[in-house]
Amino acid sequence: MTQQERIDQDVLRRRGQVAVLSGLAAGDDVDDQIAAAAPSHVPGWLAPDLAILELAVTALDLACPAGAGPLEYEGLCERYLPEVTFRGRVELRNSQYALYAAGCMRGCICGGLQPDILSDAGWWGTPLWQYAVCAVVIYSRAAAERLSVTAEEIARRIAARHNLELTASRPA
Repeated sequence: MTQQERIDQDVLRRRGQVAVLSGLAAGDDVDDQIAAAAPSHVPGWLAPDLAILELAVTALDLACPAGAGPLEYEGLCERYLPEVTFRGRVELRNSQYALYAAGCMRGCICGGLQPDILSDAGWWGTPLWQYAVCAVVIYSRAAAERLSVTAEEIARRIAARHNLELTASRPA
């Protein structure tokens, strides 16, 4: 039995989700959230990728409840994640993929399109989950703005929908 076979993927998924949402609730920057979720990444597995995209789906659902207008894609990153600059076509395309994949996955609830994440992103140099963290932050900040609540409150609402208990913020 290899080390990889002994790791429970559900544990990795939940740890990654808790790390991202706890960081969001604490006001951590994106790099800190990525660093906190990194121990959940096992090369060759998509455990944190899908789990963190699921958080982005929930954040998008909060940002665009039934009857509300859609988010405008143009300027979305610049408005809700101004501290991050995606450099080059590859980073830009990968960040777009994370945003679009969450939108597709959200549509699956209503019979939409399920993205083929393994084929689409399984070979990337930088794993999809890192871009998915950015999507969670973008959609969470959009939801907070639209609902006139804090990002911390959005993180708590997302955690509640996924039956996750957030951890206390790390000391600075």
